[in-house]
Amino acid sequence: MKREDLEKLGLTKEQIDSVCDLNNKDMAPVKSDLQKVQDDLKVTQEKLKTAEDAVKKFDGVDLEKQNQQIKDLQDALKKKDDDHAAELADRDFKALLKDSVAAAKGKNAKAIMALLDMDTLKASKNQKEDVEKALKTLAEADDSKMLFGEPEAKPAGTQSIIGEVKKSAEASKESLRDALAAHYKN
Repeated sequence: MKREDLEKLGLTKEQIDSVCDLNNKDMAPVKSDLQKVQDDLKVTQEKLKTAEDAVKKFDGVDLEKQNQQIKDLQDALKKKDDDHAAELADRDFKALLKDSVAAAKGKNAKAIMALLDMDTLKASKNQKEDVEKALKTLAEADDSKMLFGEPEAKPAGTQSIIGEVKKSAEASKESLRDALAAHYKN
């Protein structure tokens, strides 16, 4: 409603001012609400434009292919971690075997390990006790007890082709010295 429309109706200036004041009072909250909605619309349009720009960056990208690559890389990483853990467990198991064979006074570690059921021992929950039990069983068995015990003493002398054992140089020096001392004491 305009002031000119009210003048055409024949209202006085005071009446027109009163009507305009009442109209402005009623319209002020509506104008305020309209301004808020327009501001919200402007912000929403800016957000939409930003989102559209972000989506344009992914045009032509195959999301399924990307997801598959991520899954493949995760699987490869898990396999690598599992392989590494298996290598560490294998190293620890071999060290346990070596120490246990030495503690059981095994003469030939390779021969002893060949007689053990390695798969069963590796899968064991309590490897140390099971390895010790297996070594004890081998040490007591008639066919494998010769692999355990103190190492045999090696002869100090040398052996000729014919089979004669000669004393080492040190031993012969001591016996010559002993022989001379015994000769001159008499």
